[in-house]
Amino acid sequence: MKKMKKKFEGKEEYFMRNGALLLEKQVASSTGKGIAIKIFTAEELNKATNNYDTSLIQSQIKSTVYKGDLEGRIVTIKTPQALQVSSSTTDYFFNQAVTQIQINHKHVVRLLGCCLETPIPILVQEFIRGSTLSSHITSKVDPFPWSDRLRIATEIADAVTYLHCVNSNPIIHRDIRSNNILFDENYVAKLSNFGLSVVILPGKTGNEFGVKGRHGYIDPEYIETSLLNEKCDVYSFGVVLLELLYWKIIENEPFLVKEFSLSMESGSLHQILDDSLNEEKDRAQSQAYTALALKCVQLKGKERPTMLEVAKELRKIRSMNVI
Repeated sequence: MKKMKKKFEGKEEYFMRNGALLLEKQVASSTGKGIAIKIFTAEELNKATNNYDTSLIQSQIKSTVYKGDLEGRIVTIKTPQALQVSSSTTDYFFNQAVTQIQINHKHVVRLLGCCLETPIPILVQEFIRGSTLSSHITSKVDPFPWSDRLRIATEIADAVTYLHCVNSNPIIHRDIRSNNILFDENYVAKLSNFGLSVVILPGKTGNEFGVKGRHGYIDPEYIETSLLNEKCDVYSFGVVLLELLYWKIIENEPFLVKEFSLSMESGSLHQILDDSLNEEKDRAQSQAYTALALKCVQLKGKERPTMLEVAKELRKIRSMNVI
């Protein structure tokens, strides 16, 4: 207990500073409008995680994520890894808070509240009982049926379209990848992890943010020009479409996009699709899906569709003759 008290000393000062920064960033990005969230105390989160019991840790990649029991509800409590404080970590957590305050969509992980009494805000999110798309693809269990893959693609496309279109200032996720797509107990897909997200404000050119993202998913044009816009998310989503198609992860298959493009040019795509897809796919669906994926991973952003167009096309594909 003594160790935890040391982490939370000066909580009044942290609360004032973090509250002011959160409000400032929220006003700048969304004219002050947002979804109501609860402000939790450090003591409440300490109790919810049983003094940050390591047995409750769900993951430790960029953040340390705990499963907690808060007011009788199972939640996810997201902290900086080892509670480390740095300017980049501060930006990462504020980005998540400010972005998620603006989002209310069934296919986006919901922010329930945060704690401002710590050096860096601690986030409280809805608990998603299932695992990630990445973990399912890399496991040795059978691939999802084709109909489920189409559904997952459509659900995430709807979520990204919401980010791009719901506010006057579009939200760019910048980190769309299989590891950030979670499934609940009913295998409904939800987009997560908004630490790299940015809001493009009026008058901004998109080159103010630097190039960030995960190798393999980053738009090549974005790497070349440093210009960030909605089409960067379209490319990343296109890579996810290919991962669903091949049932492979690009981090394990770095030439996946190139192989796909060459296969489309030569008409030999059917030779390298996994067996379950060959057995179940409807010819019209698969042709429309691969044509859409090819558009999304074009090297030039102007040649890619918008996410709204992608979402509409996926719904159209799903409405075709489904096995």
